[in-house]
Amino acid sequence: MSQTTIRTSAAEPAGGRSPDSPALRQLLLFSAVALPIGWAIMSVPVALQLPTEPFTLAALLFALLIPALLLTARESGRSGVKRLLRDAVRLPRPSWWGLVAMTAIPVSAWSIAAAVGGAEVLTPAVLTGYAVAFLSSTVIINILEETVWTGFVQRRSMARFGILRGSVLTAALFAGIHLPLAFSGAASPANVATGIGILLASALGLRLMVAGIDSWSGRSLLTIGVLHGSFNASSGLVEPAYDWARYVTVLALGFAVAVAIALQARRRSARR
Repeated sequence: MSQTTIRTSAAEPAGGRSPDSPALRQLLLFSAVALPIGWAIMSVPVALQLPTEPFTLAALLFALLIPALLLTARESGRSGVKRLLRDAVRLPRPSWWGLVAMTAIPVSAWSIAAAVGGAEVLTPAVLTGYAVAFLSSTVIINILEETVWTGFVQRRSMARFGILRGSVLTAALFAGIHLPLAFSGAASPANVATGIGILLASALGLRLMVAGIDSWSGRSLLTIGVLHGSFNASSGLVEPAYDWARYVTVLALGFAVAVAIALQARRRSARR
């Protein structure tokens, strides 16, 4: 399949012309601002061994959300900002994509861990802990985070480079801004390398899933935030030594979505 076909399928969620700008300048400006600010903020808790949560919120606000909104306003004015924020509260169409986003990763990760004896027993306490982690992560962080990563970065990247390269680029930027976390608690270079590998694997799998689900859910960034929150919270469903089940899950689901998009593009191409 040609790159042109892949690019078209990624950039046209409804089979029409992409509403997303393929201009490279916005991506470069965002990266030049977001990465240094994000690194500076997220390095503080790692260096001083402080809780990461307040710094995560600060990075979300100052490294991601404000630059993305300012660049959107600079490019397309208030109407562009309103469109982006409307997507952040848009319900999925069809609505069942919300259930898929909520359950696909945790159910799959728990099932894989259970098959090898590493799943948590689903007691009321475990399920309550999962629900609290899921809701807090989704509402406080992930919906706004995905307003930036999906709504601003990945849609533009895919419009510019196509689904595969656009998703890989977004995954690299996504992993890059989280890079200081790979040094948290690391006792050796091998620990750092493992942390970087985990960041890259989870970022790539998640971005490939987003590439399809954003389109299939009617450009609902709310749905993407739910997906991201379910991935974060699913760590509470598996024993710490079996957390690899989450990364296997998100990679497998990501590649499955990529295959589905490629097949969809092939069918469209055959009809033309």
